[in-house]
Amino acid sequence: MINQPLHMLVLAMLSSLLMTACGGGGNDAAERPQASTTSAAPLAVNVQLEGCVVNSEWMGARDTAVHVRTVDGRMVGTAFTNRQGVFVATVPARSTIVLDTAADGPGEIVLNTGSGSLSVAACLRTDL
Repeated sequence: MINQPLHMLVLAMLSSLLMTACGGGGNDAAERPQASTTSAAPLAVNVQLEGCVVNSEWMGARDTAVHVRTVDGRMVGTAFTNRQGVFVATVPARSTIVLDTAADGPGEIVLNTGSGSLSVAACLRTDL
């Protein structure tokens, strides 16, 4: 049984992944990416987010509502899980969002979105 709240575990996992992805490297100018001279595509306003919800038996929780909120509490969307407990939501790009279930679950997931589609590395949990 996990003694830490789920959101603390998820935050630690995401931090670890970010540290790994950042890599190292020196401050040498030759190592820095150069600015592109071509015009960039317009930045996405929304991105697709995929995640999962499990029940108290760690099985996929079907037909569970997953709420998407901004960190200040503004609701930006709701998605429902499929038979396997997987949900897909459209969320604001380049934002910090909070995911939680409509059922009384043991936590929420806070994450930063980028400019492309992403998958949540951990599942939300519901006790139903």
